[in-house]
Amino acid sequence: MCFADASVSVEIDSDEIVAIEYKCGDCNSKFRALGKKVSCPSCQSKNLIKM
Repeated sequence: MCFADASVSVEIDSDEIVAIEYKCGDCNSKFRALGKKVSCPSCQSKNLIKM
């Protein structure tokens, strides 16, 4: 069973968030993502090209 604590509040300034645009080298899907361990949402490939 999974529980989430609703009493925690996190404020994020959307001006500071920069999503990186990628193109998948396997299926040619284009998408934006955040984080270090990014994979293609269509085929889960790690063969990505930063745009």
